[in-house]
Amino acid sequence: MRSFLVLLFLLGAVWGKDTVEVFASKVSANKGVFEASGDVVLLYDGALIKAQKATYDKKKSELFLSGSVEMIRKDETKVYSETLYINTDTKAVDFKSLLLTTQSDLWISAKKADKEKENYKIYNSILSSCNRKKPDWTLAFSQANYHKDENFITLKEVKLSFFEVPIFYFPYLAFSTVKERTSGLLLPQLRLSNSEGLVYVQPIYYVPSHNIDIEFDPQLRTNRGFGGHATVRFVDSNHSEGLFRLGYFQNNDEYVKENNLDQEHYGFEFLYSSTDILPQSMVEERYKSGLYVNATYLNGLEYLNLQKESASSLIASNLIESRLNAFVYDDNDYFGLYGKYYIDISKESNKETIQELPTLQYHRFMNYLFEDKLFYTFDARLHHYTRRKGSRAYQTEFDLPVTYYDSFFDGYLNFSLSENLYFSDVFFSNLNQKSKDYRYYRNYHTIELSSDLIKAYGEDTHTLHPSIIYTKPSLQVETPVEYANLNQEQKELFVTQTERENISLGLSQYYYNQKLEVNLFHRLAFIQFPKELLSQGEVNNEFGYTAENLSLYSNGYYSLDRQQLRSLTSSLSYNQSNYDIMLTHFYNNDASLNNDKSSFLNAGVRQQYSDHNQWFANVDYDLEQQFSHQWQIGWEHRQKCWSAKLSLGQERIPNVERSFLNNMLYFELNLNPLGGIAQSVEQEFSSQGR
Repeated sequence: MRSFLVLLFLLGAVWGKDTVEVFASKVSANKGVFEASGDVVLLYDGALIKAQKATYDKKKSELFLSGSVEMIRKDETKVYSETLYINTDTKAVDFKSLLLTTQSDLWISAKKADKEKENYKIYNSILSSCNRKKPDWTLAFSQANYHKDENFITLKEVKLSFFEVPIFYFPYLAFSTVKERTSGLLLPQLRLSNSEGLVYVQPIYYVPSHNIDIEFDPQLRTNRGFGGHATVRFVDSNHSEGLFRLGYFQNNDEYVKENNLDQEHYGFEFLYSSTDILPQSMVEERYKSGLYVNATYLNGLEYLNLQKESASSLIASNLIESRLNAFVYDDNDYFGLYGKYYIDISKESNKETIQELPTLQYHRFMNYLFEDKLFYTFDARLHHYTRRKGSRAYQTEFDLPVTYYDSFFDGYLNFSLSENLYFSDVFFSNLNQKSKDYRYYRNYHTIELSSDLIKAYGEDTHTLHPSIIYTKPSLQVETPVEYANLNQEQKELFVTQTERENISLGLSQYYYNQKLEVNLFHRLAFIQFPKELLSQGEVNNEFGYTAENLSLYSNGYYSLDRQQLRSLTSSLSYNQSNYDIMLTHFYNNDASLNNDKSSFLNAGVRQQYSDHNQWFANVDYDLEQQFSHQWQIGWEHRQKCWSAKLSLGQERIPNVERSFLNNMLYFELNLNPLGGIAQSVEQEFSSQGR
């Protein structure tokens, strides 16, 4: 039976306040030299060190370990070496045949290394995160500095090899050894454009504190100009975060003339969200609150489009919206403050663009009125519609539904009767017209009969909900003029809530398994407007089915007046352990859209032909126009220490005057945990006639 000698010694004069515990099968001392042998274990300076033999010279303050030396730190960093030398005064360390591993599975093998305090210097080494016996990729370098206190490694004369074949050379390389934010250069973005030449974006990342980071993105477009963006991201509490970005770009004179653009593009963005904006000392705990801000100011769309990495992500809308939402609520009441600000870049001036600043809302959630069968909700809104040039308006809205609920025949029949009251008052200003206001009042009645049926089939459950609803408008009053007699400038400021007489029938059913997961659902609805020109109505049929490997979905609308299918969305997905298939079809024939038919088919397939490799393909095809909007085919490899992706594709990008075909070649390589590179090469050319 093995016996262990435990030696605990405090070297006050030599190691200061450091305490070393030594466990070994054999320990001896002779003239200030301590020797330990036989499965030696040392606990020192927050590390556990294992070796076959340890010698400590008290006079020289030298500790020497040999024989399968292994050091393990509290952060799980591990060092393996044939020999280990430590100067206990300076805490300098020298290794021979070093193997260093980190908590992110990164390892470094070197013939020689030394350590001073928390910094390692490693010479003529190999780095990887793959299997050490036969790594798929390696980084060989002449010298490395590992700054443990900064969790950072810098390398010199670096050669990247894949399967022992050199593919890249870097004179200098630096990266973090932990999965945390670290200041430094990010991988650049490079692409070629027919019109802009070489596009080069070099992100610079800076982390001033644990809750703030800053990214600078200077960019050069050789045939167009130069500029950049700066982004500040911050977290100011455990329930709120934000982002601020500003940018500037200057076009050269020739590009401005050829493309009819502004000389300069600039703007800023501010995003902020919080799930709690009320101090706990000011309100009771039952109140919840939130804030959302999304603000953008710019002098043109190019400020945003210069941030995009591909042609398909360019923004085409001429209306840029900024939004503010703030709210406070409890179980009974809701208070809201909203704002919308628009920039219409299609106009030379934004003076006539209508802004909604602000909107105030109060909402009372459903509650009892006199008894437990009579309920009400209440909603009030105050809108301020304004613009610098043209008419403005204040609109006040009140909405009060009062509903009576009951059930009959032991709960098999549900009955509800509601009276819905609505009032809107609009006051116009800055208007050269006698009529300064407009009032609208209406009420309508709703009666509903429904039932909720449930039946168990073994461990599964089936629910059925049939319903019939009849809505009848009653009183409607407009004063002092009717809405139809308002001028166009007044009408574009506001909207009112109107209601038409209608009858709707509905049937919804759900089938749940024993885990209460929906395997099958079906919703059928019919609505008819008897007083309208198109009075026969519309049928909506929605269906979904989910099994272990199969998923089906369909949602269609059929117009009885036109005797035709108005829209249909269908999808099918089939999944196996080694492949996936996805088919989606969109069809639209809406009369409100100038009777333009549209029909698109999207198909995608992905097959994993080995443990780490798969190929994929997808296509988006226009069945009406008979051309492909987009197609892509590619290959992907994934394993623990590296991944790669290669794809080739083409997409058609619509524009005002003509569409463009965009050919894309995409390559991505990731070396875990170092990161990777992603490169997209695009070629754009005009495609007339589509």
